[in-house]
Amino acid sequence: MSRFRLLFPVFFLLCVAFHTPVHAQTEAPAAANKRLFDRTVDELNFRTMETVYDKSFTRNKFPVSLRTHQARRQFDGFGTNASLKKLFQNYNDASERFKSRFGKGRTDLAEFEKQLRSILLDKNFEFFIHNLPRDERVALIRAEERIIKQATAQFNASEDPAPEDVAADGAAVPPADAGAEPPVTAPIEDPAPRPEAQVTETTTTTTPALRAADAPAAHDWLDYLTLLLAATATLLLAHIVLNVLPDLRARLDGLAEELEEQRPDLDRPARRSTSALPEDRYEDEQ
Repeated sequence: MSRFRLLFPVFFLLCVAFHTPVHAQTEAPAAANKRLFDRTVDELNFRTMETVYDKSFTRNKFPVSLRTHQARRQFDGFGTNASLKKLFQNYNDASERFKSRFGKGRTDLAEFEKQLRSILLDKNFEFFIHNLPRDERVALIRAEERIIKQATAQFNASEDPAPEDVAADGAAVPPADAGAEPPVTAPIEDPAPRPEAQVTETTTTTTPALRAADAPAAHDWLDYLTLLLAATATLLLAHIVLNVLPDLRARLDGLAEELEEQRPDLDRPARRSTSALPEDRYEDEQ
């Protein structure tokens, strides 16, 4: 009996030890994917803020330790630029809400990648980086696309439904961002990143339109028609200058010569032959 009492706690601990990994294994993929999504959102937000901050302050660098929302919230390295500080705080709060886009409704790989890429099209993201030069905006977006690609490679798709099941149940699954809060409006302060020597506070009441930073310009039929008409006009002008005008000038010169030959003899000045001898004037002298 005493041996049984001694073995019972050991048996209980073994049961708990074997049961816990099995239970954790059944819930690990969803929880791990959610943590991966949140971690990727923090990394995207950090890269975005780091790029804008380093462009605004040529002598300071955004600390590499600011990888979380709370750490960035406590950061106060903006000097006297209150407008830029307010912009960073507003975007830090808005970007934290990106985490709510995944974890409700569909949680498969396609939804995971879709919600991460939607961050790069969010109007708050567009407004936050719109004062960067175009080449730097393109470089930032491409770098963040690589981060998203790396995160999708780490995604655990063992619990994802089959493609035919997703197609059949797609209408019944609520969108992942159905309960998400609407995006915040742009701050009143001008977020333009400037050197420290040129910092001034301005106000603005509008936000730029949603657009992709590296999207190529679209041309419609009117643009091509305008280009065709311009090319036609150029060729026509060259034909007139090189062909028509010289031919017209040659014709005018020929017509002038014909008119000169057809003039009456009276109008022509008398021409004296150089070979004729002078007339005799002896009779007049006598």
